[in-house]
Amino acid sequence: MKSIWNRVLKIDLSRGAFEVEKLPDDIYEKFLGGAGLAAYYLWRECPAGTTAFSPENRLVLAAGPMQGIKQTGASKWSAAAISPSINMNADSAATASFGIEMKHAGWDAIVISGRAPQPVSLAVDNDRVEFHDAKHLWGKNAYAAEDGLKEGLQDDYSCLTIGKAGESLIRFANIQTGKKSFLGRCGLGAVMGSKRLKGIAIRGSKQISLYDSAEVDRLNREINRRLYLLDAEKPELLRASVAGTARATERFAPQGNLPIKNFQLGTFPEGVEAFRTANYVRELNAKPWPCKYCVIRCHNRCEIKEGPYAYKGKGPEYESLAMMGHNTLITDIRAVAYAGELADEYGMDTISIGSAIAWAMESFDRGVIDRSDTYGLDLAWGNAEAMVEMVRKIGERTEGLAYLLGEGVKTASETIGRGSEAWAMQMKGQEIAAHNFRAQYVSALNYCTGVASGPSHERANTQHLWVNKLRMPEWGVELDEVGNDERWSWEKAAIRHAKVHDYSNVINSACHCKFMEYNGYTMTDLLATINACTGLGWSHEDLRRCGERITNLQKLLNIRYGWKKEDDFRYPKRFLEPVEDGPAAGKAPLGLDEAILDYYRERGWGEDGIPTLEKLRELDLTAT
Repeated sequence: MKSIWNRVLKIDLSRGAFEVEKLPDDIYEKFLGGAGLAAYYLWRECPAGTTAFSPENRLVLAAGPMQGIKQTGASKWSAAAISPSINMNADSAATASFGIEMKHAGWDAIVISGRAPQPVSLAVDNDRVEFHDAKHLWGKNAYAAEDGLKEGLQDDYSCLTIGKAGESLIRFANIQTGKKSFLGRCGLGAVMGSKRLKGIAIRGSKQISLYDSAEVDRLNREINRRLYLLDAEKPELLRASVAGTARATERFAPQGNLPIKNFQLGTFPEGVEAFRTANYVRELNAKPWPCKYCVIRCHNRCEIKEGPYAYKGKGPEYESLAMMGHNTLITDIRAVAYAGELADEYGMDTISIGSAIAWAMESFDRGVIDRSDTYGLDLAWGNAEAMVEMVRKIGERTEGLAYLLGEGVKTASETIGRGSEAWAMQMKGQEIAAHNFRAQYVSALNYCTGVASGPSHERANTQHLWVNKLRMPEWGVELDEVGNDERWSWEKAAIRHAKVHDYSNVINSACHCKFMEYNGYTMTDLLATINACTGLGWSHEDLRRCGERITNLQKLLNIRYGWKKEDDFRYPKRFLEPVEDGPAAGKAPLGLDEAILDYYRERGWGEDGIPTLEKLRELDLTAT
């Protein structure tokens, strides 16, 4: 098989040592790379009883067969570990150029175990691996740590680092790379912090062997040109290159798909106006900041030049605007952008922190907590100054409420009690994302049944059948098949959700950017590129089988780490509470319990939600 090295770098931080493992082709033929390869390593090396902060937990950084080719979206890469937020396996993905450098350095993955006796960093230059003392970086935030990591190194290194949040084991701490992209959601930064690993710098100069380099070059040219033109043909304020995912507010509002006041309301006109694309570009001076080889250019570099929220750096994505803005009834876009920048520097997931602050605001509003708990802050809905200060206090692990919020809203609500569990918008210990379960019922099904990162919107984002008109005709989801009203129906939800879940795993294992798929990239493009890179000669059926295999392996990992069927049915009470106004007024995913069981049946799992032996044999997983 081409476009792989058959080499994995194994790092043991406890011993300060490393070794090279040679992997046979059949592992890649089963799991491809990225998220699939990471799941394989967790299965092989993290037995039952392994916990998130134990030295035995593996932090797996994995590239795929598409890294190193000059195709838009091919800078994506994956990481996984046992998560401190859900206490099960979880994976995440980031962009920038770290995955490309890892591949050019001659590694398909880096598997990190152990715990260093004192803070360390790693420098990887092709086959050379060095352990460096990082005590001088410990206590620095993520961006400053990247600057410190690069001192004494040449500029062509790509870095990833954690901030104070990872060091202090905040349950939703993330890992940043290039000061622009993040391994978010599931607490991988806290896993890295528990290992006392402050950062990794990597570069490579090796040429990757492709099966058909001429065909890869042709595909790159054709796909890059097509996607660039498709974006350029859109009205300016709807282009990915203008505001990236931030343009979603205006698209989601007419669907009732915003998280407003901790998911209590159906409309928020002031927020929609404040966060609309034109205001985002004007107020934040947004300019494209593309990842390597990307023609969509959805990342933004923003600058607020004056005032209390002045900063220059990464522009907020839709999720940050929604969870820290709409969800808290804050309309000051500058405050929300600055709060997101603070969270990024500390190394905290903006979805989780937005949910945590909204839970605290609702608790304050209901009299469950008061100013004696909030450091004197008026934690009222819409108070931008209080929200920004709470981000800072959570990042600093300030004793009291802020420390508790850093443990996640599940722990916070169970500790505070007094009925506050009812408005803790989480499942399995992780906060849900900024996509409203009333706008399309399948979002609720996704939150309940995710197997790779708990209730992660990006591990099976079936809502995009309506949100972005995602279609997969190669897998039977045709262009004219999905009607708008079907977002409030369970009739085809199970089969569609299974297909999108497997599709997400294929993309995250090939290591391609899903935002390309939302902007004109097709599954035929993906399959053709995988085959030209690897020589696998797969059909679309083979591609689906690979995604299904990875989904089932992730489910087996869930079971190993303690998942029970009832966990899928412990969704927030608010899921079934309709709102009175807006496009989704009166809608609620009633029948969700039966939809979960339908999904199990569609998967070939038992009524207990466990893959059957027949299904595992069909997917060649019995000997894994």
